[in-house]
Amino acid sequence: MDIKAPKLLDNKDNFVYTELEESIKKGSKLSIISRYFSMYAYFSLRKSFNKINTLSFIYAEPTFLKTHNKEARQYYIDNNSIFGNEYEIKLKNEMTQGSVSKECSKWINNCVEIKSFKDHNEAPLRLICVDNGDDSNIAINGSVDFTTAGLGITSSNRNEGNTCSYGFSADSFFMLFDNFWNNDEILEDVKDEVLSQMTTMYKENPAEFIYFLSLYNIFSNDLDSLDEDKIVRKGNDLKNTQIWNKLYKFQKDAVIGIIDKIERYNGCILADSVGLGKTFTALAVIKYYESRNDRVLVLTPKKLRENWTIYTQNDKRNIFVNDRFNYDVLNHTDLSREGGYSDSINLATINWSNY
Repeated sequence: MDIKAPKLLDNKDNFVYTELEESIKKGSKLSIISRYFSMYAYFSLRKSFNKINTLSFIYAEPTFLKTHNKEARQYYIDNNSIFGNEYEIKLKNEMTQGSVSKECSKWINNCVEIKSFKDHNEAPLRLICVDNGDDSNIAINGSVDFTTAGLGITSSNRNEGNTCSYGFSADSFFMLFDNFWNNDEILEDVKDEVLSQMTTMYKENPAEFIYFLSLYNIFSNDLDSLDEDKIVRKGNDLKNTQIWNKLYKFQKDAVIGIIDKIERYNGCILADSVGLGKTFTALAVIKYYESRNDRVLVLTPKKLRENWTIYTQNDKRNIFVNDRFNYDVLNHTDLSREGGYSDSINLATINWSNY
């Protein structure tokens, strides 16, 4: 049988994926060296890839090596295009990552061995070999990567240059791959690490965990800055007050956070849910500023006025009477008035700038 002449695959007129679909048979053995391993590349050609007996994959650059991370991070996702690169945005936007990664993970577990070069290579080789045990073997080398763009499945601005060799012409590439694969001095097995990352994508986590994880990623940079000793001025007696010692731990954390934001940004919104004690939290913030001899004004809807004035009065219902709160209380509608009285406060003569 005549052996075909080598063919140029540019993913414009001649595509890598068509050569693979035509060459892969039931029981084929694949050997790949690539910078990337995209689950979408597998999923797009899964009818062909599910026929193979084994795939031996080598990352062309150091990837997933255990020495790269000093500590294990259970929910860390490595930026190595397992879950799609910039040319696979459309596929990522289909929101099928969970099902795709789960199916790809099963395939890897059953058929794939994965290694990585330990050291950086200035000119990393890219290679795909299909071994059918006969003269239908092929080897594709050049710019090919195991991504949908590298295989020519999705369009990209990559300037591809790959040569596809057939039959015995591909033997030298098979030997080259085997020399790499069997050299433990330059390669390290990373299959478990890849599978761990795949599991991260499709693992079902409780909704409350996702919520807390989101909060952590939003606010983690500020956690170290909320140091009570740094935020509460030295000599301030807030921590000796009734209101402070009445608070729960989460309310005290809120007080410190509010004071910190007021000092840094001149304002803060406390948006706790109903029943979490926003009034008491706000009273502690007020007491902090009163302890600095600052004048405090509380603006409230008229129907809630007594909820606030009670803590400034010598009243049996005032459980913080010893804290001697001295803030002023106005209805929020008083802001639009230029005269008259709001309780005992004369709006015509009030010194707004003193707050």
